Amino acid sequence: MLRKTNSFTDILLQENPSNVLRQSFEGGRIAQTYLFAGKASVGRMTVAKAFVALLQCQKPVRDEKGFLDSCGQCENCRRILNNSHPDVKYITPNGNEIKIEQIRELQDSAVLKPTLGAWQIYIIDPAEKLNISSSNALLKTLEEAPAHSLFILLASDTGAVLPTVLSRSEIVRFNAPSHQQAREILQNKFKMSPEAAASCYSLSEGNFGQSLNMAEDFEYDPEIVGIKRAHTNYLLQLQMFAQNIENDFSSVNNLEDALKKAWYLQTVSYQPLLEARKALCRSLVMNTGLPKAFPLLFSQEIVDTIDSASAYIKKSLDPILAESKKAYPAAVIKDIETQITASTTKWGSDQLEKMFLCLMNFYTDAMLMAVNADETLLLNLDRKEDIITVARVEGLDLLKSRIEMLEKSIVLLRRYIQPLLILENVMTQIGGTEA
Repeated sequence: MLRKTNSFTDILLQENPSNVLRQSFEGGRIAQTYLFAGKASVGRMTVAKAFVALLQCQKPVRDEKGFLDSCGQCENCRRILNNSHPDVKYITPNGNEIKIEQIRELQDSAVLKPTLGAWQIYIIDPAEKLNISSSNALLKTLEEAPAHSLFILLASDTGAVLPTVLSRSEIVRFNAPSHQQAREILQNKFKMSPEAAASCYSLSEGNFGQSLNMAEDFEYDPEIVGIKRAHTNYLLQLQMFAQNIENDFSSVNNLEDALKKAWYLQTVSYQPLLEARKALCRSLVMNTGLPKAFPLLFSQEIVDTIDSASAYIKKSLDPILAESKKAYPAAVIKDIETQITASTTKWGSDQLEKMFLCLMNFYTDAMLMAVNADETLLLNLDRKEDIITVARVEGLDLLKSRIEMLEKSIVLLRRYIQPLLILENVMTQIGGTEA
């Protein structure tokens, strides 16, 4: 098993932002507010923890390149690694957003002197989840915070962050690795074969962090299955995921943990579900003629199963909600139930969005093959022969129209248009009909 550290030397493919932060530390040019901007799962939190460890470390050391890094041995380093440092706090959504009450608690804490380290540090993730009230409260905090306070905001979409907060932040940008860079890292770091690395990365749909999480114990032998079997297995794995989440939620013993579990539901990786989704999307892409009734029947079953799994997940938190009714006002319980419902509903809509993304990645790869692009640009390199077949059968113009249709479908999903109608339309567009 790989040893977990907060060392900069263990960070993958983010040398530029890492060097910027280490040089600012060594030069004594530390900003009070940083905004780490980049796609999810490219290493923003990993770099944030490495920077925090360096800031709080009692005996920084130099690495082979001469840069300062945390020692990994002192009490501050150990506590940061274990997420138990009293001067390092993580502000995450309370339900579906970061609320003003959370920022007010931050304000009260920020004026206090550090207990163990040199700084009071606050990591806000994701900063896009600050609502208007909490954003304005944070701005006031940034304007009045004492010198020993430091703030790190993580954001995928800087446009969703209050402009006045942006203007007070030093923006550190993170780039996503190319598909080939990601596969090579998986091969080198985890001693994977090129084939295994390609399959692992393909299952993640280009989510580098997710592929890293799967890589250590990765085993996968992709099986070519027909659409009926792929459809049945996907439905089964949705249900199995819900049961696994129920087991995980059984350890929750307070409302705060329940909200956090519900919020991070979208980030949970369950490899059997990823495999089933990939197999289903592959079978849909490869089929050139489906029964006329298929889009309606298929879509209804998918949506019903997702809704059932979402309800099952939400129900698994009922015991802690029932117990909490003895200690909290009814209004608080109602608000929390609303947030949990919103989180589990979002998990459901995310399943359709991830299916559309998976389909879109297949078609994007096929379009690359249609214009004779280098195969290393493919996300689904492990499905190269399938991709070549789709490129030959569909042609460039049809591939472009399919990608545009899927992009529009994702936009409609995010606007909460009826998911059943959207899915039916997608299946009708890509499935064709039997002659």
